[in-house]
Amino acid sequence: MQRQIIWLISLTIITFFQIPTNSWAQGTEATITGRIMDNNGPVKGTSVSVKNESTGFKQTTLTNQNGIYTFPQLPLGSPYSISVNHVGYAEQKKTDYKLSYGDELNVDFTLSSAENKLDKVIVQGTAADLKNKIKTLGASTAITANDLKKMPVNGRNFSSLIDLSPVSSGTNLAGQRASSTNFTVDGMNSRSTVAGGNSGGAYSISMEAIREFKVVTNDYDVTFGRSGGGSITTVTKSGTNTLTGSAFTFARAGWLSSKYNLNGTARKQKFSTYQYGFSLGGPIIKDKAHFFVTWDRQMDTRPLQIADIQTNEDIARYKVTQATLDEFTRIAVGKYGASADRLFGSFDKKKKTDAAFARIDWQLNDKNLLTIRNNFVYDMDNQQEGDNTGINAFESYTNRRYINNSLMASLRTSINSKLTNDLKVQHFYERSEAQHNVAGFDQSHSIPRAIVESVQSVDGTNKYTNSIQLGGQRYAPEWFNGNMLQLVNNLYYNTDKIKYTFGADVMYTNMDFRYGSEMNGRFYFTGLQNFDNLTPYRYARDVYMTDKENTLVNNLAVGLYGQMEAKIARGLDVVGGYV
Repeated sequence: MQRQIIWLISLTIITFFQIPTNSWAQGTEATITGRIMDNNGPVKGTSVSVKNESTGFKQTTLTNQNGIYTFPQLPLGSPYSISVNHVGYAEQKKTDYKLSYGDELNVDFTLSSAENKLDKVIVQGTAADLKNKIKTLGASTAITANDLKKMPVNGRNFSSLIDLSPVSSGTNLAGQRASSTNFTVDGMNSRSTVAGGNSGGAYSISMEAIREFKVVTNDYDVTFGRSGGGSITTVTKSGTNTLTGSAFTFARAGWLSSKYNLNGTARKQKFSTYQYGFSLGGPIIKDKAHFFVTWDRQMDTRPLQIADIQTNEDIARYKVTQATLDEFTRIAVGKYGASADRLFGSFDKKKKTDAAFARIDWQLNDKNLLTIRNNFVYDMDNQQEGDNTGINAFESYTNRRYINNSLMASLRTSINSKLTNDLKVQHFYERSEAQHNVAGFDQSHSIPRAIVESVQSVDGTNKYTNSIQLGGQRYAPEWFNGNMLQLVNNLYYNTDKIKYTFGADVMYTNMDFRYGSEMNGRFYFTGLQNFDNLTPYRYARDVYMTDKENTLVNNLAVGLYGQMEAKIARGLDVVGGYV
């Protein structure tokens, strides 16, 4: 192990000869650091305080023997002020700084003797000061709060902005699969527990709840983890001392779409998307406790055409005539109990998504900041998936329902001027189920499907052959329940020369699911005559090899890691870590 650490440190030293900057363990917050000097050099033991003027959050530390102070893992926001006090020197204060995700803000002070009769020096943050923000190492694309406000976003889904990263294609990063991309919200896992990637639904969190996010590909430190192709890290909004709110709406109205279907006939179904919601944030106790809540709803309606024969071109495309469909419908309704209005034609395909978010930040005392937040998403996608036959009746489509809820609590503790601890605990629940679209059937029961092959149609001199299906869908009913408990603790320890990060990430996952294919059984018919005579030529069904149809999986993943950072010389830093 010692050889591995020595080799890693040597490699990073070589790398950092080409990078004149320093770094800091990422988390989801930011860092303020700097040096306090006077005419004789560094000033040890100076009291330095930072304060977020909009929330009242305040922290105090002391400079080390080199006159350096550091505030790791500060909450994001603005405006921040930095005050310096030392016996025998005039108090100084610099104001109007903004902290964004991953920033390291370097603010230096030069103290003047109190004999100069300067009671207090206040300097507002300037453009020159703001240039001292140190960008994180490696390849990453930051989408700031201003970007989210100014950029048009199709469907108000923040994941659309992932494409601003030059190495992304949707959620595929750096040529890797989407399932290899890590998703985090406020530093905690937000990946789908069943297949990785982003959690389901129209969106995993309301855009109104997002402060900013970052697309990271090789900008790793030990606190990231669980990333193959990259990481998409999101930070949520919090309340301030000012009561603020917003109401919004997004509309893709039906009159903005063509009045005609693809076959040129008049469109009777709706084709629209409406999204609306609100946000509200403010103080519970001024300078101590704050809240922020959002609610977001999206309603999407669009046409679903299933063998909707209106023109000769439709006959050629679907390879079936209306007369054949009428005969199929007569048999299906009269002998198999199907509903005539749930087979073929044009239908309204509806989808509804609700997202609710709530967050409370409470500064318990001058050393502890408690944050509790909850994110809930409900998505109902009707007729989400058809089947694998040439023509699938409307009742053979599945309705997909998706629910997830993330409850997180974090406690940031400033133990002393050298030690800061960040503890986070999360429970993530995920429920996904594919439901039958057959009217009047219990969702817990399996429904077989009937597949009529070699259905022949004649249109003038043209002859067509296709297959038609009614009944259930080969996957439904299926469901997945996932419960994930995660605990992450990071300890930041600053010595006079080296900054250390030590951490643990413990994740327990419980999964209970029913997945399968062709478990419902299927009847095969050759032609409409055999379908009418109730004479299938084949019946097939896959079966489970155990008494229970569901599967239980429990998994415990434990990660321990450490990292050190030291400044070797001006413009030369070394970072080494072990996981």
